[in-house]
Amino acid sequence: MKAKRLLGAALAVGLGLAAVASTNEVAAQPKGGKKAPAAAAASARPAEPPVTKKTIALNPPGITWGMSTKQVAAVIDKMLDAAYVPRYKATSPGVKMRALDAELAEEKSAFRRSRIDFGKLPTGIDATPLKGEYTYLNKESMMTLTQGEGKRHFFFIQDKLWKIIDEHSLGEGNPRGKDFQAAAIKLATAFGVPGRVTPPDPDNGRFITEVDWKDAATHFRAIDRGEGAIAFAYEDLVTLASLESLRPNKPQDANAIDPAVASAIRKDEPAPAPPPADKPAGKKK
Repeated sequence: MKAKRLLGAALAVGLGLAAVASTNEVAAQPKGGKKAPAAAAASARPAEPPVTKKTIALNPPGITWGMSTKQVAAVIDKMLDAAYVPRYKATSPGVKMRALDAELAEEKSAFRRSRIDFGKLPTGIDATPLKGEYTYLNKESMMTLTQGEGKRHFFFIQDKLWKIIDEHSLGEGNPRGKDFQAAAIKLATAFGVPGRVTPPDPDNGRFITEVDWKDAATHFRAIDRGEGAIAFAYEDLVTLASLESLRPNKPQDANAIDPAVASAIRKDEPAPAPPPADKPAGKKK
């Protein structure tokens, strides 16, 4: 629909250039999709992401770190209202106008209904590339705005916004680039500084390539989502520095032995034999 196309274009302008990758490091990777060995790349990887020469802007206007779910929803309402203005101007009062009112109201409601709380029960998000961006039992939640082919995920901890992840497509003719490498080079130019490349490291559970930067308030990650897709992640630096204390409940190791089983195993084990007694001093054979 026209409103969605307009809104998608706004997102592309506001967010499409909000990340940047290391021109030198990304361009130096072998062609054909093969990445450099993780060990070799890690040896030259800076300890901290570089500081951008331009501020990492959050969109839509009005979004700030620490907002509650209700405050974010109010900002999205204003964004949707603005996106619908051209359609309202072209619609005459009457049945069509009332239908447009209902459509706008449904989009606003859909965003509020998208909220997912990461409580005791697993969610379907665990089966998506977003797994690992949140934890359970730590008062975390997520809301998703779907516009056209793109999605924007808002992450909250203790009802405070601390992360935004945008999902985008890539391809020939796409303004972000035809693939991850092309997108990374374009984004590097936008921020004016090479980014830090984090290659895949399957031994530590990381299977994707990321390039990141930061400014005074925000950490930004460009995430390789595979062929034809990329994600931009924005994270509040203050919250990142406190994540350890904000997430007291750690995820359980899926390969760990159940405590009840471990206890039963211990019960079945024979009691250890007593240590050998020392020979009395002064006695000889």
